[in-house]
Amino acid sequence: MRKTFVALASATTVAVGAFTSAGAAELLAHRAVYEMSLGENDQQTGLLDVRGGLLLEVEDRCETWTVRQKLAMQVTRDDGVFSTTSTFDSYEAKDGTWYRFDDETFHEPGRHEVSSGEATVADETRSGRIAIEDPEPSRHNMPDEAMFPMVHMVDLLERAADGERFMSHIVFDGTEGAVVYDITTLVGQPVESNGMNAWPMHLAFFEHEGTEDQPTVEISVLLRDDGVAEEITYDYGDFSIELAMLEFEEIAGSGC
Repeated sequence: MRKTFVALASATTVAVGAFTSAGAAELLAHRAVYEMSLGENDQQTGLLDVRGGLLLEVEDRCETWTVRQKLAMQVTRDDGVFSTTSTFDSYEAKDGTWYRFDDETFHEPGRHEVSSGEATVADETRSGRIAIEDPEPSRHNMPDEAMFPMVHMVDLLERAADGERFMSHIVFDGTEGAVVYDITTLVGQPVESNGMNAWPMHLAFFEHEGTEDQPTVEISVLLRDDGVAEEITYDYGDFSIELAMLEFEEIAGSGC
């Protein structure tokens, strides 16, 4: 579940510039810690427990937003205990035109994975491209309508504030190599949280132009107007994983 989680965490930041209107969402550079636990679970999965935590840091770097995510997760099954630790760093130009990711993951027992690459969106003169560097170099086309995580999140929040309750997007985030996702989102009525609106959102992830009728994962999130996710649930059909915020602090701006 880790990489899909990273995708949503990346999207809780903001892009400005070419994609920003006068009423654009003003989101917050911040550091947050989440506690992970096993939610609903079909006993046939063999899952007994899931424990762990995520540290999410979002920083303003003037021309880009950088996001660092450090995850530690332990899964107890009826056939043993397994653990994963990972660091996922992403960098997105504030005008939404360029994106880079670097991912390092350790699975215990015995597996180490590294993934990295970058992408550019399509414009009037060129097609969008994805360049994977690790684990094996490869080049891929990106759909003309595709966007990166920050732009996606801004669009969700702005359209929710305008009263839209159903949206669809094409998003690339690098969490599964060159895979691009079709994401459909249902938005509920906002609730008050810490003096601002918080939107209940339900997102379904499908592989772009894939043949599966069922989503890879469905994610429910309570997302504040400033882009801070307070509650997150990942539903994989026969089990779910829940994350609750334990700690939160703002990160001072860069002074640009």
